Amino acid sequence: MLNIAVIGLGQMGTHHARIYASLPGVKLSAVCEADQDRREAACREFQCAGYADYHELLADPKIDAVSITLPDNMHLDVVKTAVEHQKHILLEKPIAKELSEGRELYELTKEYPKVFTVGHLLRFDPRFCAVKEAIENKELGDLIHLYCRRNSPITGPMRYIGASDLSMHVMIHDIDYINWFLQSRPVKVYAKSRSVALKQYGMNDVIYALVTYENGVVACMEACWTLPKTSPTIIDDQMELVGTKGTAYIDACDKGVRLVTAEHVLYPDSRHWPYVNGAPAGDLKEEISSFVSCIETGKKPVISAYEAYQALCVVDAIERSIKEGREVDVVE
Repeated sequence: MLNIAVIGLGQMGTHHARIYASLPGVKLSAVCEADQDRREAACREFQCAGYADYHELLADPKIDAVSITLPDNMHLDVVKTAVEHQKHILLEKPIAKELSEGRELYELTKEYPKVFTVGHLLRFDPRFCAVKEAIENKELGDLIHLYCRRNSPITGPMRYIGASDLSMHVMIHDIDYINWFLQSRPVKVYAKSRSVALKQYGMNDVIYALVTYENGVVACMEACWTLPKTSPTIIDDQMELVGTKGTAYIDACDKGVRLVTAEHVLYPDSRHWPYVNGAPAGDLKEEISSFVSCIETGKKPVISAYEAYQALCVVDAIERSIKEGREVDVVE
């Protein structure tokens, strides 16, 4: 029996906890959450130990592995403590908020004897996996360019004030899978942003970024998280990839189900963490199951520390380009 704990019980942490509790061969042994009411509710739901301090949880030798689902700006110290206590680690993306911290975590974990991986969820989405397979099978020919967008309601950034921003929390999803698709080093970035609705919080409303890769492919990315609260979907994301022999499209906003009631039109989640017959399912369950499998079998995780760090390097270049108003080099 693998004893696992979850550190941080926000939206993602709660999903992690429920998935672990549903997996065979896994025991959700503990949770860590500073909010007492949330912590006590989780202890009742999962019949597990509860900690307010992650240092105490990570010092417990009975805990084999942890999911770290804390705000982006809190990752460094928690991962360092988990490494000190030799835990297997699943860290929610991004690897860190600052590039220097990301580099430190990469150096710390690149030869770590335990499993360390970062939760870039779209690597476990069947749609993106199908495109990756088509690329590897040369069905699209030589890749020319890619366009993608990832837009969402303003309710999202209200949870991340001071802890994250649009490029590292939203656009990084696309950065990671584009890097994965292309298997080429990103070298140049030109980006522009605008801040209106979120200006008082010092956060961007929208970012457009043009990323050039070493193999010549150009990727154009759009991200916005100020759609109205009444938007029918939590994520409106699309992708178009053009090659010399074919084109791949993903319309992930169409989740295959639409509810129209007297109050609203709604596209319920059927991809990331839906519940099927009362049990958690979807991409996140596949990600967590893969993490557990890596611990049990010793195989390498789908997402390496370097890949997670490389995605953050592009985020850093986007932010520098916005600030400087020019195209910049991607610096690793």
